[in-house]
Amino acid sequence: MTTIRKREKENRRDRRQEKNLLLEYQKNEFDINDISLGGLSISAEAAAFSELQEIEATIKHRDNLIDMNKITLPMIVKRINSETNETAFQFQTLNDEQFSILEAYLTGRAISKKSPII
Repeated sequence: MTTIRKREKENRRDRRQEKNLLLEYQKNEFDINDISLGGLSISAEAAAFSELQEIEATIKHRDNLIDMNKITLPMIVKRINSETNETAFQFQTLNDEQFSILEAYLTGRAISKKSPII
C-alpha cells in the first residue's frame, strides 16, 4: 500500500529527511534543507532558479571525507518561495544507478559490492 502524507496542502509519497548534503549547480553550492526519493528543497535566492526550470545538478555530501558517491540527477523546479528563500525540486525519471545511490544517501547504507551498478 502506498502512503501519501499531507503537508501544507501537498501530497507527499516519500518521507523528507534532513541530511548533511549539498546541491551543486553551475559551480554554485546550495544547502539542501530536506530530501526524499521524490525530490529536495534548498535555500536559494528566488532569482537563482525559475519555476518549471529543468536542470541537472549534483548531490554530494558536505563532508568530503565521507565515502559517498556524488550523483547527478535530472530535476525540475516545482516551487519557489521568495519569502523563505526556499526552492523545491522534483526528481525526473531516475535510472537504477541513480536511484540506488540516492537511496544509499537517505538510508546511510553503502551500496552493495554485489550490486550490478558498480
